[in-house]
Amino acid sequence: MCPDPRFHPPAEAAPGEPEFPARDKDAATSTLPTLDADAAALLADIESFDMEAARRRVQKLDSRYTGLGMVRKDLTGKPVDSMFPRIEEAAEAAFEASAEPATKPAEAEMPLPGLLAGGLLDELRGEVASRQRQAGADSQRIEQVREGMGRCLRLVFGYFHDLTTQLNYLKPRVSRDYLFMDSDDAFRNLSWVEGHTDFRTQEERNGGCIERVTLGYTLRGPGVRTLERVGGGVERLRQVLFDLGMKFECQERRNRQRELEGALFTVADEIGVKVMWRADFDNNEIVLESRNLERLGFATFTFKPEAICPALLDEFGALMLGRPNRFRALALR
Repeated sequence: MCPDPRFHPPAEAAPGEPEFPARDKDAATSTLPTLDADAAALLADIESFDMEAARRRVQKLDSRYTGLGMVRKDLTGKPVDSMFPRIEEAAEAAFEASAEPATKPAEAEMPLPGLLAGGLLDELRGEVASRQRQAGADSQRIEQVREGMGRCLRLVFGYFHDLTTQLNYLKPRVSRDYLFMDSDDAFRNLSWVEGHTDFRTQEERNGGCIERVTLGYTLRGPGVRTLERVGGGVERLRQVLFDLGMKFECQERRNRQRELEGALFTVADEIGVKVMWRADFDNNEIVLESRNLERLGFATFTFKPEAICPALLDEFGALMLGRPNRFRALALR
């Protein structure tokens, strides 16, 4: 009977050698280098922290040796892939788990108790509404006042712009003498030289109405005058001339210690007149402020907006030229 080669090794097999067929021995010998190379590549992927490449390499090795009858399970019988789920799957599972409580029906909210009518809140609401109505009425009244005073000042600007244009051409003589301090030698025989008119408006957010009209003109005579002062009178006279806007020259006398002893002032026969009409919105008045209008110095008049009319402006124009007028009588009403 022929011996079974599976249980009886061939004659050339030496004692102690494994009882494998020659073809199995050659296959095992040829497989070892491949396993070493794959293990080295796998370790390289792990060391480079490329876990995805390492996972793919393990799957490739598993698929390569499935012919050996190996099962991809650990000792407990649990599949290996279930021990290391993919990140996407884990995220989806966590999202589904966190979304579960949202599907639960929300508990019914308790209804709020109704507010009492005529309570504190209603009282405060009524007070707020009353103040808002009052503020709206005040704002409307202020706007009407601004518009009315703006129309008055626009009339003033138009009148004096036309007046100065005519006088700049005619250059008439002004029948007025200006006495200066305690001097008997007054400024006389003055004539119109040049005049101009300008205005200023409010900001657009405040309505853009005219709030100020300015009028300036110069009167000039033929001569000059000299005034002498000593000691402290020098600075006092210098300040007065400066405040009145008059043109002058000053020759000072000083001693050896450079102390001021006196000065000789040469003042030209020239008078600069400044007039400003401005709106006082708080008091609902038109204020007229002047310098050197009827005499050297300052003066102020106040008018109600309804008093500003062409007749009043005509009287003021006559006052400017030194002609008979009723301007002061109208201003005192």
